Amino acid sequence: MGLKLNCVELFAGAGGLALGLEWAGLETILASEVHPDPCKTISKNFKNVPVICGDIKAYSGRSLLKEAGVRSNKHINVVAGGPPCQGFSNAGLKDPDDPRNTLIGDYIRIVNDLKPDYFILENVVGLTTLHKGELFNRVLESLDELGYKFHWKVLFAADYGVPQMRKRLIIIGAKSGRLPQFPEPTNFKVGDGQIDLLGAQTPYVTCGDAIGDLPLINQGETVTKYDKQPKTAFQKLMRGSSKELYNHVASKHRQETMDYYGLLPPGGTWLDIPKHLRKKKQGMQRWPLDGISRTITTEPTDFLHPTLDRIPTIRELARIQTFPDSYEFLGQRTTGNKMRRLGYCAQSQQVGNAVPPLLAKAVGEGLLKV
Repeated sequence: MGLKLNCVELFAGAGGLALGLEWAGLETILASEVHPDPCKTISKNFKNVPVICGDIKAYSGRSLLKEAGVRSNKHINVVAGGPPCQGFSNAGLKDPDDPRNTLIGDYIRIVNDLKPDYFILENVVGLTTLHKGELFNRVLESLDELGYKFHWKVLFAADYGVPQMRKRLIIIGAKSGRLPQFPEPTNFKVGDGQIDLLGAQTPYVTCGDAIGDLPLINQGETVTKYDKQPKTAFQKLMRGSSKELYNHVASKHRQETMDYYGLLPPGGTWLDIPKHLRKKKQGMQRWPLDGISRTITTEPTDFLHPTLDRIPTIRELARIQTFPDSYEFLGQRTTGNKMRRLGYCAQSQQVGNAVPPLLAKAVGEGLLKV
């Protein structure tokens, strides 16, 4: 077997994209991330990967390699990353539609520095319409100026075994040769009549499929051991050889809050609560056992456990994002608005911001086919 393609991971977050690409067969040789707590999470789970924890604006591509202890003239196969589209610099912001003033501009700058064989740029779908689409058009123009062939597509995570309605923009570029294709769906909505390449229909993974084997814990409880065997293929995949549960800690709620949560039926939302009892928060969903979740966010109070009147644990959220049980998240578990404004990145934010590893794996496998 030949050498693995190496990959430089920018804006790595908690490592979801890097993990999925490694599952596909790539080798992460460095990860760059600005927030200290996601850096700790990456270091914990990627023990042999150098993590550069700092502002990307302070680095060139080659200085990143040097600080990571990688030979500065090393040939790079892949640069991957998901720069926040809202990341404008404070200095020199004369044109808000100019990608050079954004963290996306820094991603493009590093790609130009390292000149990898391929790049993978992940982002929110909203990038395509931000500033009436002008920013996205200029991002595409800037990528075109690099001399790469590239194309883009919005992928639906549920199509690749992720139990949620998450859409992600993926741009793939190649310096020369054949342009990697986007992955074909492996999972389908039951009843839509589609079949996979083997002539069978693999349905979407449901929330029940995803978390049904995790211990049912009540508010304030912490559990580190499994109490039942995995039943679904997804549960077996997420467990792997794990003997211990990380991050399965249930938040404490007041009785009044639990009573309010009890008004939501399985799969229900704020609209299912009688009008005279509704509170201000509108974004809440109780996970359906036989359906998929809405897009996981950085706010754990956006969701409720399918059968218990509490918000999900970090482990349950991680399952919906397709992080394996062996993946441990470090830092404060959740954070309030004050800490969020200070730039803190809690476990709940790390999970919510992540690229689902199974989606990343599908993208990586498409790249490796060329």
